[in-house]
Amino acid sequence: MIFASDLDQTLLYGKRFLTDEMQSFQVVEVLEGEPISHMSDRAIQLLHEVHQQSLFIPVTTRTIEQYQRILIFQNELLPRYAITSNGGNVIRDGRIDEQWSRQVHSRMVNECAPFPDMLAGFAQISNDSWVIRERMAEDLFFYSIIDREKMPVDELRDFERWVTQQNWSMSIQGRKLYLVPQAVNKRDATLYVCELEQDEQLIAAGDSLLDLPLLEAAQLAIVPPHGEIYQIRNHGGAVGNFHFTQASGISAAEEILQTVLSWYHQLVKAT
Repeated sequence: MIFASDLDQTLLYGKRFLTDEMQSFQVVEVLEGEPISHMSDRAIQLLHEVHQQSLFIPVTTRTIEQYQRILIFQNELLPRYAITSNGGNVIRDGRIDEQWSRQVHSRMVNECAPFPDMLAGFAQISNDSWVIRERMAEDLFFYSIIDREKMPVDELRDFERWVTQQNWSMSIQGRKLYLVPQAVNKRDATLYVCELEQDEQLIAAGDSLLDLPLLEAAQLAIVPPHGEIYQIRNHGGAVGNFHFTQASGISAAEEILQTVLSWYHQLVKAT
């Protein structure tokens, strides 16, 4: 069984999700001396159990450098595979899988509008009043730090329709607006690993639209009650292969991981 999970706001949570009543937790990422990502002690314990019972794959929009800041995956729990850059890179036994990288870049060229066209389109609606910074990520996708309160909602809605026609995707997560070629996605990268491992039993977890293709490909998709997916799907309970957690914030990770373990034990009994 494979468990492929998004990280930020699925398993890892920033300080804005912490409260004075919060149970014990650990800092799992530090940037410039500041703690920026956390997991509860219980979630870390459950993640170790999941890692022992299944093939756990971190699947993140983070670049390789950003992923490597997560201490737990560098020192304590070492996944055999990690998928970074929204599926643009597969890390296998600590090395970039070059075969996968060649496939991704070939599809970007043949299937998706070129970067200059997308940047020119975005430039028509972006300005300093709401776009704070712009970044290119490993020549795989583009993102901006934005002021959500000032962003032009109607113009962005029209722009998103145009983006989709160019075989790109747009997603807004917190203060970041992502523009990603559809050839760069978490689903295809995860299915590539499933094929390498010859394992078709896939559980996935995530909270944003960039996670949606992966979740739709899984036998069980677990979604915390925040983020874009929860807003566009029915709230609570189960819809098709989607299971929405009752717990929110940092506690959602515990419920996600407990659900994975329960699913695993059911599979073991069935066989």
